[in-house]
Amino acid sequence: MAFDDSVRLIWSLTSATPAIGTTITTSGNSGGWSASPPNARSAVDLRRVDDVWLSVSAAGGAGTAATVQLDAWDDQGNLFAQLLKVTLASAPGSAVAFGGRHGGGGSGSYFVLPEWGRVSWTLTGSMTGVEIALYAR
Repeated sequence: MAFDDSVRLIWSLTSATPAIGTTITTSGNSGGWSASPPNARSAVDLRRVDDVWLSVSAAGGAGTAATVQLDAWDDQGNLFAQLLKVTLASAPGSAVAFGGRHGGGGSGSYFVLPEWGRVSWTLTGSMTGVEIALYAR
């Protein structure tokens, strides 16, 4: 088995709808978990991932805050919320959180990733020019 420690983008709001530059006014997520045998899966594939970097940025907003998190699915489709969380207090601005096998920003950032995940976000108000990205190694 080959080892590849390169960083790659595994999910981004730009590859989903709404795309970058769109005003976001409601909470949302990267999608659900599919239990279709034999290929249970979600939009966020964590099977070959040790560490993650979750970021959010926005060009503008109406006095709002956004919280973005990485959630996880077990093999039965049960959702475990908030493995990793980042909060953007206001826009314009950006924020990042990182964690996984090698940790990151404190004791709560050391965790083992399951096979499948979900990126979800909540916000109050609206934000424009939003980008949410999940990188992995």
